[in-house]
Amino acid sequence: MKFRSIYIFFNSWFLLALSFLLSTSCSIPNQKARPYKSIKQIKSAVLDVTKNNTSKLRTDRKVSRIIASAITPVENQRNQIKFEWVGRDSIDPNVFDYVIRSSAVIRKNWNNNWNEYKGKGTPLIFLRKDQGDRFLMNAGEVMPVTAHIEKNDTEFKIKIFDTLDPKNSSEEIARDYTAPINYLTRRAKLIPKITAIVKTNQYMDGIGLHRMNPFDPNKIPVILIHGFKSNPTTWVNLINQLQSDPKVRNRFQFWTFSYPTGIPILYSTMRLRNELNAMRKYYDPDENNKNLSNIVLVGHSMGGIIARLLSSTSSKEYSKWPPVGSNSFKIPIKSNELAKKMFRFKSQDYITRSIFIATPHRGTKLASSGIAKMLSSVIQVPFELQETFINSLSLNPDISFNDQQFISRMKSINNLRPESNFIKYMQSSSIDPRIKTHSIIGIGKLGWWKKLESRNDFVVSYESAHLINSDSELTIAAWHDLNTDSETISEVGRILKSHH
Repeated sequence: MKFRSIYIFFNSWFLLALSFLLSTSCSIPNQKARPYKSIKQIKSAVLDVTKNNTSKLRTDRKVSRIIASAITPVENQRNQIKFEWVGRDSIDPNVFDYVIRSSAVIRKNWNNNWNEYKGKGTPLIFLRKDQGDRFLMNAGEVMPVTAHIEKNDTEFKIKIFDTLDPKNSSEEIARDYTAPINYLTRRAKLIPKITAIVKTNQYMDGIGLHRMNPFDPNKIPVILIHGFKSNPTTWVNLINQLQSDPKVRNRFQFWTFSYPTGIPILYSTMRLRNELNAMRKYYDPDENNKNLSNIVLVGHSMGGIIARLLSSTSSKEYSKWPPVGSNSFKIPIKSNELAKKMFRFKSQDYITRSIFIATPHRGTKLASSGIAKMLSSVIQVPFELQETFINSLSLNPDISFNDQQFISRMKSINNLRPESNFIKYMQSSSIDPRIKTHSIIGIGKLGWWKKLESRNDFVVSYESAHLINSDSELTIAAWHDLNTDSETISEVGRILKSHH
């Protein structure tokens, strides 16, 4: 393990934050103590508690004496404090903007297991916001750490342990893996689940691939793709459960893809393909990182369709789908390029495994229902598609009016009709045999007496979710939201542990 020692002057805001949080923390934190959510607040609080005769923050009065006794020997050493980072060399702790005590994160909204472990030190959350980083959520990125004070008569040292570093797995330190997840997801302004189905144009700027923790070149990316009427919060249970498992945490890093779910599936797939290529180019411009050429996809429901398309090469049928008029009609260059990217594609070489959860490979009858048709009628077509496809097609006199409406038929919910051209063409596009595939299928909690082929999760039938020649298949007695089910998550963990 390589330690890097950095000397920071006491007037550093970051050090003030750490000093105050560590000194005010114990195994059972004072519930009346004020939660400090920013370094600016912490600096002000430190000044307040060290003043004489102040009436502020009486619950922290005892703590101020601890801080004073810790600072005294440091002042005799020209106000220098030793700060030791015990973590990955690729992570610079000084780039983080805020530090939050994990015990201050609200737990009332959390209904799942809170994965924390006792030991020496105090669990903290490092938070960084960078508007120039396209792969960060708007709320930033978080990193769970544990801080431990070592003090004697001549030295005051703060050790910061990176709890995502595999080398620290054996350290007997306190850990909290849930607080950072809960903190970030509560503050992130994500694409709404329902509104974004209809008002797609309002949320096109929110399409993107995001990470929760700092990028680690030594870990394999796992890309989580949500389904219809959903957003990345659907993966909170999975990330929380798997990140607490050292065999998964030490080898993988989780990313989420966010998109308004009313837009055409082929368009969403194209956008994710572009994001993955941009991510690899940004973090591995020389293409030397083997982990970025060993990516795992995990898709739920419609997200599984996206994962399948990224793992497949388009058939000639897809190229025939967009209507084509006479040679005398020139399709605009922008429209032509977008069509090529959407309808002509190859399996991505850097994808080596795809996990399908409740994925309707053969469509779902629910998409053909009256309610679905009514919903489809109010879904907005994204402006980008309007400007490229619809305008050019409607101006072509050789294309029938029915064909001019093909973009409307491409709305995601229409794509999922069992009788749709999209489903038919997808069946003719084979999954790259190089890519390992796994199916996790919900068969409902009722109807145990029925044959497996006739069971469903209320949205997707077993027959539709079953994938021929899949490397593994697991059926679970659960409804369509089985991506939040602990048995499903355990199966994903099992698959990841076998991934090399």
